[in-house]
Amino acid sequence: MMVRLVIALGALLLGGAVLAWGGAPALEAWLLPFHLVLGLVVGAIGALLVAHLLVEDWLAPPRPSLEALAWLAPLAALLALPLLLAPAALYPWAADPGLAEGPRAAWFSLPVFRLRVGLLLGALVLAALLLARPGAGRREARFALALWLPAGLLLAQDIVLSRDPAWFGSLQGTALVIEQASAALSLAVLAVLLRRGEDGMRGVDRALLVLATLTVWLWFVQFVVVWMADLPAEAAWYLRRGGAWAWLKAALVAILAAAILLALLPRPGPRRLGLVALLLLAQHIGHGLWLLRPEAPGGAPPLMVELVVAAGVLGLAWWWAALSARRRASARASDH
Repeated sequence: MMVRLVIALGALLLGGAVLAWGGAPALEAWLLPFHLVLGLVVGAIGALLVAHLLVEDWLAPPRPSLEALAWLAPLAALLALPLLLAPAALYPWAADPGLAEGPRAAWFSLPVFRLRVGLLLGALVLAALLLARPGAGRREARFALALWLPAGLLLAQDIVLSRDPAWFGSLQGTALVIEQASAALSLAVLAVLLRRGEDGMRGVDRALLVLATLTVWLWFVQFVVVWMADLPAEAAWYLRRGGAWAWLKAALVAILAAAILLALLPRPGPRRLGLVALLLLAQHIGHGLWLLRPEAPGGAPPLMVELVVAAGVLGLAWWWAALSARRRASARASDH
């Protein structure tokens, strides 16, 4: 408990430093690692829901790592504070309320935004508590599902997609949640492989294949809908990701295609499974950059600011997750 309090205090101090001295560039640098940490929480809870509701034995090896990632939820709630305290530096509609019109104006009003995000993060913390505790089963999973589904979809909208209010109520939120599940499962698989060299994870490669294919399909469907319907506001979102951003997207598509092809090959070994997981995780990180950075009101932050802030946020998250994993391993060892 004491170590977690130290980590929480470190998160508050780092966030306070960003707000007090970093300004808009540091807040922009904060958004991407926060998105990645929150995505691991949402994705890990989703994978654990599958394990509990469908009683999938193939999820047993990565399950302890998934529980540790899900229990990042309290830390993610603390890391959200800088975004909630200074949203005008990150979200154009917060700086200029006139950008959101009609029903969206009420949805994107600052008091409603802050209250909504706070409640959704609280729902994720409760869902993680229900699923990651010893003895959790289907009954707890049913309650967690009712919390996780709206929280995951709405947080994807509020934290990532709301930088352009035109994406209100699109398929992108669903696609992002599925991508987050693939990233969380990939990181859990890598943790198992690095720890034990486990090669008995039959079924995990199929799950990664399904998640990667669904991600590609949903993003493609969203693009086709915008193209065929000739929606100017949504088309402008894609046009802002031209030039160098288009090359990044092409590279991410190639990485995703390579992961899918590797997962399709028969008799996957631990090395190939690890490579698939690594590719999916790299794609998710790059895709977060592609989603967020073209919408940055002040442009990209200085590289040094980006590296320092990312190292701080991700370092705290790694410390918290590693502590959770060790405690759960000790508890299981004592039970046996």
